[in-house]
Amino acid sequence: MRAALAIVALVLPNIALALPDDATLSRLLVGTWHGHRHDTEYRADGIWILDPPDEGDNTRGKWQIEHGRLIETWRLTDETEDSSSVEEIIELTEKVFKSRIILQEGPGRPEGQVLPSEIFTVTRVTEKK
Repeated sequence: MRAALAIVALVLPNIALALPDDATLSRLLVGTWHGHRHDTEYRADGIWILDPPDEGDNTRGKWQIEHGRLIETWRLTDETEDSSSVEEIIELTEKVFKSRIILQEGPGRPEGQVLPSEIFTVTRVTEKK
């Protein structure tokens, strides 16, 4: 009996914290999210747009969610290859998006970057009526 309770105690929190499937996460992500430096709009067509633009004219790119991870690609001005990042989605609701970068490659990778990154929290921008 104790073994069964121990298993339930270990498994139940993981089930409760399980993320929705990729299609649901993608629908939840569509919209504009406010961070400490930028607003990022994730469009349903798989395009993201940064406002205001980041250094290196990094203003837009493509996004998709696979296996509960946000994958973004972009190309900096005057570069011949894409940069990409993979973010672990920690929480994604109608109002809050928490993630951390677990992989970043290409010319857009910040020098000295340590991965995984800290957890980033952004909030959904709601339209004023």
